[in-house]
Amino acid sequence: MTLRKRLIALSMAAACAATAFAGAAFTDQSSIKVDSKVLDTLTEKNVIKGFEDGSFKPDTPVTRAQMAKMMFVLRTGSDDASYYAKDMTDTFADTAGTWSNGYVKYCQAYGIVSGKSSTVFAPNASVTTAEAAKMLLVYSGHDVQKDGLTGAQWKENTLKLADKDGLLVSVNTKPDDALPRQYAAQMIYNAISK
Repeated sequence: MTLRKRLIALSMAAACAATAFAGAAFTDQSSIKVDSKVLDTLTEKNVIKGFEDGSFKPDTPVTRAQMAKMMFVLRTGSDDASYYAKDMTDTFADTAGTWSNGYVKYCQAYGIVSGKSSTVFAPNASVTTAEAAKMLLVYSGHDVQKDGLTGAQWKENTLKLADKDGLLVSVNTKPDDALPRQYAAQMIYNAISK
């Protein structure tokens, strides 16, 4: 066999192997409703990860802190927020000293997240579909003030913009629902695929 034919054969074998394993990264794949390319893309970018047992747990709600971390990774390409944890002033009493502190501080500094009050972030509360949409809109370049993503009409304005920007395509949740992991992934994928 010539060198060229061997290289072609190796290339085809690698392509077949990649195809066979695409979308099969999680042990609970049969419970995942979003397209495998969504999870494959976000896993490759280190935005999402599975659990130690190999599962993804697609219907487990995402917390506000977890969403802040995903936004940080999307924006910086890193999952190390230790610099921000040390060098930025604590605003929220309930994130100070926690694993999520740097992620929340970074996202707050860029207007991606806001608290439930001036001193409470509620990091362990489930993020709602509307809250996640607001974070992704700001990540995508929308201005919080100009686009009305704050104040009494924030949710209505967020949902209109999210719908217009295609963030909610293939997302099967209601605005005030706790956002499951698979639909958080779908929303993030929609935001980065525009």
